[in-house]
Amino acid sequence: MTINIKLVDEYPKEFFDILVKKNLEADGIFIPSWEYYFEGDCTFEQKGKTVRVGAYDGDKLIGLSWGRAETKNRFMMYMSLVEGPYRGQGIYKRMLEMIIENTKEFDEVDSCHHILNNKILVLKLKEDFHIIGMDNTTMLGPRVKLRYFHNKKLFEIMKYRVGLRENPVSELRN
Repeated sequence: MTINIKLVDEYPKEFFDILVKKNLEADGIFIPSWEYYFEGDCTFEQKGKTVRVGAYDGDKLIGLSWGRAETKNRFMMYMSLVEGPYRGQGIYKRMLEMIIENTKEFDEVDSCHHILNNKILVLKLKEDFHIIGMDNTTMLGPRVKLRYFHNKKLFEIMKYRVGLRENPVSELRN
């Protein structure tokens, strides 16, 4: 079995909906709260780079990872999943590497995960993501917020902010 991982413009809606239901909603942790949003500001328009990665077994979408620019300097990973039978084969890691490779113009890449999603949290920490906080959302409940730093100067500043080093400003200006 060869799994093809590639950038895609869109996910086929029928496959996307099935993957979300089977792999996120079924465990009771994830609730698609976007189904309950008010109409909101109809003039709002999100612009900026979007990256979608799909993992395919033949023509079948078996994994996905996508995100979008939050600002000109920060990219947010919104959703990633791999079908149950395909987990533990390095597919998520390969999709993550493709996301990181395709977001180098951003200083930071953020992602949020349920506090009990230990497999993904550990993998992200091994891939140089760092815990930057926690929050709580209607979609997932309590989450750990992670950040990957493409911009190593900002990473040095963050280490200073959490007490892991002396103030780096003088050496960063050189």
